[in-house]
Amino acid sequence: MRGNTLIITPTAKPERDGLRWPDRFGLVVAGAVGVLALFAGLKMMTSLSSAYRTADIFYQQPVAGFAAWLLASPEPVDVAADTDPDDGQARAIADRLLLLPVSPRRAILSAMTNDAFWSGLARSQAERRRLIAVSSRGLDEALSRAPLSGAMWLAAAKLRTLQDGFDARAETYLRRSYVLAPKEAQVAADRLAFTASIRPLLRGDIDADFSRDIRIVCQTAPGRNRALSRFFALPDCDRV
Repeated sequence: MRGNTLIITPTAKPERDGLRWPDRFGLVVAGAVGVLALFAGLKMMTSLSSAYRTADIFYQQPVAGFAAWLLASPEPVDVAADTDPDDGQARAIADRLLLLPVSPRRAILSAMTNDAFWSGLARSQAERRRLIAVSSRGLDEALSRAPLSGAMWLAAAKLRTLQDGFDARAETYLRRSYVLAPKEAQVAADRLAFTASIRPLLRGDIDADFSRDIRIVCQTAPGRNRALSRFFALPDCDRV
């Protein structure tokens, strides 16, 4: 009887559980990169949130935001003898006005035609005069690039008058406002408030434009006409 023979074949040595050290090193590196990316992303989101929050405040309150920015803007310093130190700030004002959407820009331009905006802007008369002057130059710079804004021409006429009185240049600005924004209700109301205060200085050929602004304001904002009539001799809306 033939016996059974047990044949034992060698088997491969089982690998140890776990990863080899190159794989472990790779996982560590990948984890570190992931943590750094997460940290950078959170930091960026925080910065963007802060920036958008500031922008939201500016767009929700454009006049107050512009006034705060104007006061906070450092007065540029240029060592060149032939360069005015306010040139940089005037360009910054022009850039900001031109980059704004229509609605916030219109609100700011409307405020610029209001004496109360400038009277409450700065503590000292000297600083207020400087801000009016540099803003006037900023408007001139903006108009040199975008000359079709009747509201901007009106604001330029107002600031020019605040500095030097209603001279020939201010009159030119006012006339351009009439040409480019003849029937815009908000511009007409701001223009009427401005021209009513200087009516004795207006030439006779502007009377037709002045009367047209009265009709527009009576149709769109009769309360504004009544408010102006308290200080200036304006006809009652019922008689227009």
